[in-house]
Amino acid sequence: VFWLHVGAFAGYNALIGYILANRDAGQTLELVWYTVAMALHFMVNDVALQHDHQGLFAHRGRWILASATLVGWAFGATIELSELAVSAVTAFIAGAIILNVLKEELPTERNSRFGAFLLGSLGYSLLLLML
Repeated sequence: VFWLHVGAFAGYNALIGYILANRDAGQTLELVWYTVAMALHFMVNDVALQHDHQGLFAHRGRWILASATLVGWAFGATIELSELAVSAVTAFIAGAIILNVLKEELPTERNSRFGAFLLGSLGYSLLLLML
């Protein structure tokens, strides 16, 4: 189960790294906000994986996930995919983020608060709209 989780998240992290490298150069502020949002999302995923797999994740999993992000970034910096492929990757990442948020950040057994989630979502949405 550990290797299945790490393999799936490694692919997911690589796609996020690809999108990180494949942004328009004139969108510096958007890139900063994307990076901050993904870093916070990675932290939530890491805490969940650490909780589920403890020592094995601490010794191997976190390094694999960090490396996968860098591999995705390197791929994005060197190989350009079509606009359609980039859009498909972006849509996949958006759906996966929503799935992870619903699975990891909102369940009541994790002492989640929907109000805080809603406030954060609205605040981030407003910030993006102002850009």
